[in-house]
Amino acid sequence: MKADLLFESIEKEIKLSETDKELIVSLVRERKIKKGQFLSHEGAISRCTNFVIEGSIRTYFIDLNGQEHIVQFAIEGWWISDLNSFIMQVPATFNVQAIEDSTVLELAYENLELLYEKIPKLERYFRILTQRAFVAFQQRIIQNISMTAEDRYLSFVKKYPKIEVRIPQRLVASYLGISPEFLSKIKKRLKESKYNLK
Repeated sequence: MKADLLFESIEKEIKLSETDKELIVSLVRERKIKKGQFLSHEGAISRCTNFVIEGSIRTYFIDLNGQEHIVQFAIEGWWISDLNSFIMQVPATFNVQAIEDSTVLELAYENLELLYEKIPKLERYFRILTQRAFVAFQQRIIQNISMTAEDRYLSFVKKYPKIEVRIPQRLVASYLGISPEFLSKIKKRLKESKYNLK
């Protein structure tokens, strides 16, 4: 099992003993996901949260008009799930789907609770991640309200350079709340303005 990246992520915040690592490995499950395959569906309860080892994944919902809205991307070293569904164990609002062939480490809700009991300091790690995610969502709301589409795109590229070069343009456009055609126009205009974006 490829758990080194997971341990690296955790040990940015807390120190793990070898016994801690062995317990974590025993409670996560490596899963390979094909491009387009779902990790969870809207309406179903998210039983697991997922740590991405390889690939890229998105979380999205479909509005009443059938329009798709991406709320989160995840690449190597990131966690992804319908957080509300996972934490509260209620039906999901979002779909979680692989953008590329991916490998994740699944952590079931019951196993996370067991880890909190056996390794209490892990609560600190997940608290920090949840706080950062909440702050990021608040910042994104402010950006969507107060920034132009061009400024939102520039902010996205600056914050997530590795994602922008890997994810299809139509998905980036969905995340930004604009059409792929409008994003093409923004990129063309920026290139002409010597921002030197590809």
